[in-house]
This record gives sequence, structure tokens and C-alpha cells, in this order.
Amino acid sequence: MKRNFLTYILLCILLLGSAACQDDPLYNGGETGEGESLVSATVKFKPLTPALNGNTRTAGNVIKNIEDLCVLLYNEKGELLKTYPLTKGTGEGQYQLSEDKDRPDNNPDSNLPPAEAQTPHADFKLKIPYGRYRIYAVANMEDLLTNDDYSEAIKTADGLKSISLQWDKDEVANNNQMFGYFTVTGSVQNDEVAVINRASVKLHAWIRRAASKVTIAYDGSDLHENVFIYLKSVTIKDIPTECYLGKKSTINTNPNDDIEDYGGLMADGESITYAEGTNYDEHWPARITKGQSYYYYIDNAQKGVSVAKAEYDSKKAEYAKLAHGETNEALFFYENMQGEGKDKRQDANDDKELDAPGLNNKPGDKYYKDQKPYGTYIEVKAYYVSNVDGRVGNGDIIYRFMLGKDVYKDYNAERNHHYKLTLKFNKYANDVDWHIEYEEPEPGIEVPNPYYISYLYNHSMMLPLKIRTGGQKIKQIEARILDNRWGPNNPASDFVYWNKMDIPNQNQWNGFLSLRQTKDLNVTTSSNETYYKENKRGEREYIPNGKTLPMPGESKEYETFDNQGNSDGKCIVRNEGDSVFHVQLPMYTRAKQLIKTTGYTGNNPYVAYQRRSEVKIVVTFTNGSKISTDGTDFSGNPLLNEDNKNNQNPIIYQVRRIVNPKGVWRSHDNDKDFHVQLKRLPKENAERFETFTSEGPWKAYVYCGTDNFIKLSDETRASTDTIGGETGSTIDFRIKFNGTCSPQENRYAIIRVEYHNYTCYHLIFVRQGDAPDDLFDGTGTKWHAHNLRTSSKETDSPLEEGSLFKFLNLAQPIDAMCNKNSETPWIEITPDKFKNNADKLLIATDNTENKQEITWSAITPPDFNPWGDTPPEPAFDNLEIHNARIASFEDFLNLYQGEDIAEGYGVLYGDESQETLNHITEVYGYDYENTRRGMRGCFVYNKKNGKNLFFPIGASGYGHRKQDDTKGGNSNSKGPGILRYASYQNAFLPDATANNTPLFYDIYMRPGAVYWLNKYSRNKGHSMGLDFEYVIGWDFNYFTFDFFPYGVSAANTGKDACFIRCVEK
Repeated sequence: MKRNFLTYILLCILLLGSAACQDDPLYNGGETGEGESLVSATVKFKPLTPALNGNTRTAGNVIKNIEDLCVLLYNEKGELLKTYPLTKGTGEGQYQLSEDKDRPDNNPDSNLPPAEAQTPHADFKLKIPYGRYRIYAVANMEDLLTNDDYSEAIKTADGLKSISLQWDKDEVANNNQMFGYFTVTGSVQNDEVAVINRASVKLHAWIRRAASKVTIAYDGSDLHENVFIYLKSVTIKDIPTECYLGKKSTINTNPNDDIEDYGGLMADGESITYAEGTNYDEHWPARITKGQSYYYYIDNAQKGVSVAKAEYDSKKAEYAKLAHGETNEALFFYENMQGEGKDKRQDANDDKELDAPGLNNKPGDKYYKDQKPYGTYIEVKAYYVSNVDGRVGNGDIIYRFMLGKDVYKDYNAERNHHYKLTLKFNKYANDVDWHIEYEEPEPGIEVPNPYYISYLYNHSMMLPLKIRTGGQKIKQIEARILDNRWGPNNPASDFVYWNKMDIPNQNQWNGFLSLRQTKDLNVTTSSNETYYKENKRGEREYIPNGKTLPMPGESKEYETFDNQGNSDGKCIVRNEGDSVFHVQLPMYTRAKQLIKTTGYTGNNPYVAYQRRSEVKIVVTFTNGSKISTDGTDFSGNPLLNEDNKNNQNPIIYQVRRIVNPKGVWRSHDNDKDFHVQLKRLPKENAERFETFTSEGPWKAYVYCGTDNFIKLSDETRASTDTIGGETGSTIDFRIKFNGTCSPQENRYAIIRVEYHNYTCYHLIFVRQGDAPDDLFDGTGTKWHAHNLRTSSKETDSPLEEGSLFKFLNLAQPIDAMCNKNSETPWIEITPDKFKNNADKLLIATDNTENKQEITWSAITPPDFNPWGDTPPEPAFDNLEIHNARIASFEDFLNLYQGEDIAEGYGVLYGDESQETLNHITEVYGYDYENTRRGMRGCFVYNKKNGKNLFFPIGASGYGHRKQDDTKGGNSNSKGPGILRYASYQNAFLPDATANNTPLFYDIYMRPGAVYWLNKYSRNKGHSMGLDFEYVIGWDFNYFTFDFFPYGVSAANTGKDACFIRCVEK
């Protein structure tokens, strides 16, 4: 869509007043007599007058210095008597420079505080005969007395003032000419005649720069949610090429005007470039949203500063001062006094209509430059995105402001002023409050780009789009997935994954996105491709046969069904009128497992990377013609809207997996607050988590749980069940616990955080208490909250991983402090980084003291044959925990099959943690010696009552030691007892295998844990299939979100070491 936008800005204004320093006259106007006076004179800057309170290569103080100085003496008639070219020094006829610290508090021009903290001034002495004079000071024109062009002009005072300065576009610092006149100290300052009639007279001159400057800040506080402005550059336009040295300058090139025909305009002055490129996302350095609402630029070294709305609202005056700092880079220009004109505001009469409709972007247009064709203006270039339903749009946008001393009718760009301009965005960024210049093509389709969907499987979002039919009637709306990735989007160069199967616009059946509602949590067919195509997951028609579209002002829902009568999800169409339709298309993440053995999943397994999909949408009209989001049909042939500038298919990102934080635990007598900040890793091998901004509004609320258990709050709002933030803000709030509970009680809550315009969500599980409890409201097994440390002692905290045990052996637990990675931090993992410490293990004790050394080989393994016709089913014994037993296959299976039971994976924080941590060692590394840290694991929870149970995977991320590490190749084997989660791999998968299971390519280093069952469970002929036969443990795959039985072969017939969880008898 072709768009250009012209807008004016609502600004804070400081009115400029007249000079205020007036005392009784001293000797002025008296008799002069005869004699000669030693005149002591001071030349001071008039500090830049602040205007419009409310870059370029040029620093803001570049025209501040006095480089040379000349004094010109005229008689009262204005005839030149003498010139005094002064040089630096201390003698007569020489001047000294110093900083002016004792000047008036208010600016002589305006009675306002000056816009500069200090300005230099020059002091000198001259001998001048008594008389009445006009005495002028000129600074920074070293050729004033030597340039032939000036020799005639300076013969009179008027000629001096009328010298025409030429703008130096290549070196702004050269445009530093200054002019002023002397008065006797204490006399009326606006009287140019100075009377010298005594032996010693003090003269004073305020000199003013011919140039002014403008600095710009940006305020998006009044934007709507889901609106984004990406600033590109700002330029000062139509600046004067000439300026009078000492009198008012007005550019005019029309000889028929009453105004003097003078000067010209330079189309482009200097510019500040904020950012370049087309990657319009949260990493754009100069982005404005409602939540990150204030931006200003300092200089090329320090760049710009982006300020959150809450911070800006509390310190507006402070940030206004910083934004318009004296040394901030600025745009400079010569004086251009264009007087008053029409009201600049685009809706001055507040009738919600543009006062100056039309494009008005050409000199012949009626309202071109607000009917001030010779005015100077500021132009800001940006790109805007509106993802608001009913106001969807995006594209390049231009904001313009005609310089003047107010935002209403003044067009005077006066010399020696600092214009402090604040561009205040409104509503949709292209709203009626702005002076809009645009053309919307018809027909066409507008879509938000990009758009986001949850990192979790079987979730949905509604994609809004706007269809302009150009008067034609819609017959059908279709969509197809063109690109659908299983792998990470734009991973860092040091991230290794099987990218040979991550191919643009191919293998869409392995990707995360579906156009139809997900029905099967686990796909059981033998081929992803077959299932995807037969069930048409990547294509859909939204208007059922025979259905009509809504009338203007109406909305309708359209639902289609698959062959089994299951709903594909509802599409919503609203007819705005004037051939405009607003449509919401449902889209979904796919099943939890797309064939288990392949690893493909509807979950995003990556903590640092999004996954990408691209969808094409085609609208067919009743006459057979078509339009689409990219201007071509599904075969690539051009359509009616092929020439629309902003044609683009919507890009759908599955957001990064959020794990920090995922849960908060408090003991029954602990009610300390917890400060939640959702954080993610910037790349897979990063050491520190970072906060991120919500691409749209966000909210957090208590989804379910124990009544009156917790409240949510932030720094500005009282505790409540729901809290939220604006577009572009970080997700930040506090969990406040309402008191404590008894040792026999547990209290639960699930907090649901919805972000990116509520299209994505993240759950945080909260629990207070660690008493044994079931997840089914009294009808299931009561699970213990702690892992087993020894046969007689459970861990002190639900976060603690406990000991690793060989199957059937409770007498020789491997202490948790042995189960550490060989390096800290554990990043940039390669097969050779795994080190085996199996010969230096410790036997755990109840109190963690007096631990005895032991080797892996000295720990007794089980000895049984699981494969005979009637194999034994050996069980653990000698458990010394009161009224407890080790969890069985049936206990885990009940959780697996529970209709209201689900799993979430992430980081739990405990009693001694009060905030979300950053460094991965702190986030992941809880142990009984470091209790302020977090722990990764699996949360098994009830979706209705909020009850939750945490299974840690260990501080190392590997809750499993292997007896046989040769699976995957002898060359990479680290020997028996290696700490590694993966059962069958010790290095990257071979190429042939990786092609079919690319997500398992690096499974050798991925995190997870295994928990023993109370006994080996043969389960021959189990109704759920082969995976549920010959089971000895339960598998927690942290990477792929898997929660599944663990076979006896994978566990090396029980010779491995795993965690243990108990339940009540």
C-alpha cells in the first residue's frame, strides 16, 4: 500500500517575552562635552532562548565559541567612524575570554530560564572620544574588514546589519556569526545609542547568533496498544541559504509579495539517522510504543535513550532536560521569520475531521506547508505498524512540523533560539489528529507483520486482517502455509543444529503451525507428511459453501469441520462498510508430539530462538478475480493487487520458550513476596537471561487455585488478582502471599501471563507448603514434594534434586554435590566437554556430612533378566520413609492419562529466592549449599484446581548416570557412570539419522532426568502400545517437553543411576 503521511505535533510551549533587564539610565542622553574616555566593554552571548519546550553530525554547542571579534564605531546617524579589530590578549585593544557565570537568571529575550548553563564572554578596553555613538560587535567574521564585498556595506550601520551571510552546508560550525550592539551598563538595553561623556565608561553588549538549533524528543504515551513506531531519521528541511547579519531575515522568492524578495531555501539541512534497515522488531534501537514511550538522541557515540512509560511519567521534567541537553546533537539553521498563519493543528475545531484534507505534498496543493511555502520545517521518517483489530496497517510514514514559537499560528524560526521539539504521537500513529497524507489502494489486503503465537502446543491466536474490495463482492477467503519451520529462526553463528532439514518453503509438515484446530495431542501415523496433507493442516477455505457475508455494520462467524465432524475453529468477518471488511483468522500450534520417534513437536523447544512460519491469504471475488497478501496466487501468478507497494504475507513467529521463572515455592510458614520478571536467553549459549518487551499489551492474573492465597501487584498499583502492562513494556510484577498455612496444608495457584497482545501465554506455578498431596482433589495418589536423598531421608527442599540411585540399591546413594558439569558456566557444549568423575563419587548421608568416597564400579547394580517368558519384576525394598513407598508405574500413568493433568517445564525458585535471577549458574544451579538459586524441572499440574508437583532434573541438567556410554559410538564414550541424560547418544546423530529426527541431532547434551519406578513393570500386551511395556522408570525430557515411560533397555537393565520420588502408602 502506498502511503505518505504529513503530521504536526502537539508540544509543550514556552512563550517568548521581551527583554526584562531595565534600570535607571546612567548618563545616557546627557551632554557629551569634550575629552577621551577609557571604555571598558564586555561582550556577552545572549544565551539561546528556549522555544517549544515541550541528529546530525553537529554537537549542540558547536556554535558557542568566540573565535574573533570586531568592534565598529558609528556616529549617531549611523556613519562609520572607526573599526577596532580586536585580538586576544590583555592590553588595550585586546580581548579576554571567560565563562559567564554571573548572568541574570532569566534570558534577556524572554524572561525565561536560559537554554545554556554557561556562555563565554569577552572583556576589552578602548579609548574613545566623548560623544554619542552606535557601537556594534561582530564575532566570528574574521574577513569583515578585508572582504571587498563588505567594504561598502560597513560604511553605514544599516549596511552592516544588512550583510547577507551564506550558509555553509559542509561545515555547520562555520555558521557561527554573531552580532550585537553596545549600551552603557545600566541603561535601557534596546536603545542602540551609547553616550560616552566621562573619563571611564563601562559598556555592555549582548550578541546573538544568526543561527538557531532544534533538538527533538519523542513521546508515545498517547498511542493505542498494539501500535509501534520505528524511527528512522529526522531532517531539517527548507533552511535559509542566506541570513542578514543584524536584522530580521525572512525568506521570500516571490517578487509579487509585499515582503522583500530575499534569499533561498536549501531543501535538506542536516539529518540524524536513528536506525537503518527493515528488521522492524523489538531490537530496533529507536522504537516508540505505549509502554516504552519516550525516546531522545544524545550523539553518535552514545546513541539514543529509550525510556519506559512508568519511568518517564514519574520524571518528566528530568527527562525533558536530558532530551534537550545543551550538548546533545542538534539541527542548526539560519533565522527565517515567516510571521503568523493558519492554525497548524490538523483538527483545530475538534470535529474529528482534517482541517486540511488531501495529500498537500506538492507546491501547487492548497495547504502545502500550511500555506507557508518559504517556512522551515522538521521532517521525521519512520515506519509504523498497527496490529489493532479494525485498524490494521503498516508502512512508511512521514511526520512534519513547521518551525515556529508555538504549535498554533506562529511560523517564526527566530535566530539565537533553542527549539525544544517533542513529537507527541497519538492513537494509531496515522490518526485524524495528525496531518495525514496517504493513498490506500483498492483492492488490497493489509495484515499485521509480524504476528505471534504461543511457544506451547495446541494453542491458538486470531490473525486480524483488513480487506478492501474496491466495490467487488467476496466469494471466498483462503489461506495456505508457505513456510513452516521446526528449527530455530536466525540462530547465532555459533549455534549448532541440523540445518540441512531446515529448508525454506519445504517440509511444511514438520513445522509448528496449523490452520486447523489441533485435535490429537500425539500424532500416531507413520508419516508427518501424510498426516499433514490428508488432514489439510496447511490449507483452508474459511467461508462454507452457501454462506453469505455480513451486511455493513454486521459481523458473522464461519465454522468448518473435518471428516469426523470436529471443528476447525471459527473465523470472524465484520463488514465496516465502504467495501472494507475486517477478518480474524484462527491459527494454531500443532500437537505435542508429531510422531514421538521423530522429535517434531508443536512446542518450541528453544529458549533463545523463535520459530517462523509464512502464510499466504487469497481473496476470491464473485467475478472470478483475486487479490492476495503478496499480489500473487498460490501458483505465483500476478493478481489485481500485484503493484501494491506494501504487499507482504504475514509472518507468524512461535515465540521463544519461557522458563525463567516457571514456579515459586514457599514453605508453609513463609509468605515473602516474589518479584517476577519474565526473562529469556538472547542466544542459546548466552550466560545471562534478559528481560524482554511485550509486542502488544500484557496481563497476568490468577488463573485458578486456592481462594485468597496470592495477589499480584507492581510499583504503582495495589494488590489485585489481575495486573498488566502496555505495548513495549517488560513483564514485571510481584507475587504477594496472603499469610501462611499449617504444616499439614498446601496452598496452590496458577498465574497466567498473556503477552504479545495476549496471543501468547506463560504459566507460573505457585505453591505454599510441602505436605503430601494428590492432584485430583482427594481421589488420587498423594505425592511427596521432595526427592529421596537416602533410604531414610528426603531432601530439605522441593528444589533439591536428591541423590542418584542404581535400581534396587538404596544403600549407596550418589550425593547431589557429585553431579556437576565439568565446566561453569555450562555453555558451548561439545562431546569432548563431558568429563567422567565416576571414580570420585560420594555416598550421600541424611545430614550431608561425613560422606564416604566411592567409585561407580563399587556401587552394586541389579542383577536380573527382564526378557524371559516369565521375567521377574524386582522391586525396591528397605525404604525407611514413614508411611511412604516409591512411586509406581500406575502412579505415573494416572498423571499421564489424567484428563485435567498437564506438564510444564522451567525454573522453580524457593524459600530464599525473592526475585527472578539472571546468570544461568544462579538460575539453574540449586543445591543444598546454594539455596538462593533456581532449579529446572517438570511441573505436573491440574488445570482446574491449580495443584502442582515439581520434579527437578538436577543442577547439571542431567538427572541420570549411564552404565553404558558407548551407544552412539565408542570414540566418544566417556565410560561407565558418566553424568548424561541421553540414553542412546554420546555425540551428534549421524547424518542419515538426523535427516529423520533433526531435533534429536544434539540430544547427547540436552537436559532431562529419569525417575525410577518402585519396580520393573513388564506390562506385556499393554493397551497403550509397546512403549508402555518393559518399563523401569519415567522419562522427563526437558528439551522436548516429553513425559513418558522409560524402558528397561534404555536404563541398561537398571544399572544406570536415577532419581526417586515417593508417594504415600
